[in-house]
Formats: sequence, C-alpha cells, structure tokens
Amino acid sequence: MTHGRTGELGLLAAAVTAALLLLAACTTDHTPPHVKDGRADLDLSVTGQPSSESLALVEKALVRIQRHDAEGLAKLSFDGKDAEESSEKWVARWSEAAQKPMVADFAVDPKTYVRVEIRFRGVKGYLPLTLEADTDEDWTYGIVTAEKFDKQ
Repeated sequence: MTHGRTGELGLLAAAVTAALLLLAACTTDHTPPHVKDGRADLDLSVTGQPSSESLALVEKALVRIQRHDAEGLAKLSFDGKDAEESSEKWVARWSEAAQKPMVADFAVDPKTYVRVEIRFRGVKGYLPLTLEADTDEDWTYGIVTAEKFDKQ
C-alpha cells in the first residue's frame, strides 16, 4: 500500500512542477519594447543618420503626440516646469497630423544637439525637434519642447 501512496505523491509533484513551469512561461513577457510602447506601429520614414538613442526618443515622442499624451511627452523633455505647457501645445497642434505617414529628417549638430524635422503627409509645415544630450551622465537625450513648435 505504501507503494501506491508514493506513486501518487510523485505524480502530484510532477503535476505541480509542470504547472509552475507553465505559469513561469506564461508570465515572462518576451514582447520587444518597441512593440509594447507603440513605436512599431508608426508609419515613419527616416533620413539622415540618427543614433539608436535619438531615433528611439523621436519615435517615443511621436507615439505620445499620436495618443494625445501631453504628460508623457513632457516626461521626455529637458525643459522642467515649462515642458507640460509646451507639450500640451504640441499635442494640440500635431496629434491629428501624426496619424498620417511621417518623415523624420535627422541633422546632427556638434555633439550635443540633434535637429530633426518631422514632416507629415498632406500637412503644410513641419514639426522641428531639437534633442539635447545630457553630457554629464550617459549621453541620454531629451527633447527641447520650449522651442517654437511649428515651422512653415
């Protein structure tokens, strides 16, 4: 009789182990970050030679503009307290245009600035973006949202 009980315990242990492995496999999200944050869905063409960091920042900004997310856009900025007001203006001006195909033209200025012109299909003018590098730390970029946000 002990043999039957030992077999049942072994079977139960195997079932619990299988369930835990299945649970672990299901909870590990292998979705790439650019798919999770919406960048993969952008209809964006790129000219110039952006770094991977500057391109990712522009993509994140465009996703936030598309989604009317001024608060999220402000978090990408280096402009401190003025960023929220500027971001609201950018979203109000460009969110409809950002639903269309876009072209981002990157021009790198001396080391700490990247200038990007975003053009939207069928829209007059363009959105000028300046990305500023945080050179004190790890050369991460932030958007300068305090600039004029509309060029003809």
